[in-house]
Amino acid sequence: MKRMVLLAVILLLGSFQPGLAAEQGPRLWLLRDLAKAPMDTLPLRDEHNRVLKTIESSQAVYLYAVFTGILEAAELSADMYLIEGKEPNALATIGKNGENILAINFAMLDLIDRDVHAAAAIIGHELAHLKLNHRDEAVEAIQRNQDSMITAASTKFSRDNEREADYLGMIWAIEAGYDPEGAIRIQEALYKLTRHGGMSVGSHPSSIERITVLKSLARRLQK
Repeated sequence: MKRMVLLAVILLLGSFQPGLAAEQGPRLWLLRDLAKAPMDTLPLRDEHNRVLKTIESSQAVYLYAVFTGILEAAELSADMYLIEGKEPNALATIGKNGENILAINFAMLDLIDRDVHAAAAIIGHELAHLKLNHRDEAVEAIQRNQDSMITAASTKFSRDNEREADYLGMIWAIEAGYDPEGAIRIQEALYKLTRHGGMSVGSHPSSIERITVLKSLARRLQK
């Protein structure tokens, strides 16, 4: 059975000061700038200078380190952003100039917390969708919406797409030095939210089947 996911296609990206969102369109913060900011805490502000969330700079530093490590293993170039969101979600898409873009929202950031291995799993999975061309629909959306800052289109990822992304993402995580058990932990956390918390998890619904497959995959890849 196929599932619906929200494909956010970012069409125009300006330059951002650390902790300051775009003046128009989606509120997003470039992780590279946040990781380099000379502050212990980072208030993430909207275009009106209102603080939407505060994170520790050390969290931005470790997340950026995980991101660059997975990028190297994947042999890709990309930028990573933090975006608003109350329900855990992550996405990878293609920018206006063909650049690879990955983003995780506030709720997913909180769920990952300091688990670098879970972060590696999420980042690897999303980048695998790009590497495997699962989001070709994004290119067509960009061409149809040149004047838009952001467009949302519904698309379907098959179970095969998800398994391929889980598999390749886990391989990259291992190559970058991370524990594949992180993929299991984050999926178990997402499953608990949907099963017991009644919360939607955006484009990352979990299931007992998916967790079981990940456990088997982790055992095989660690042999």
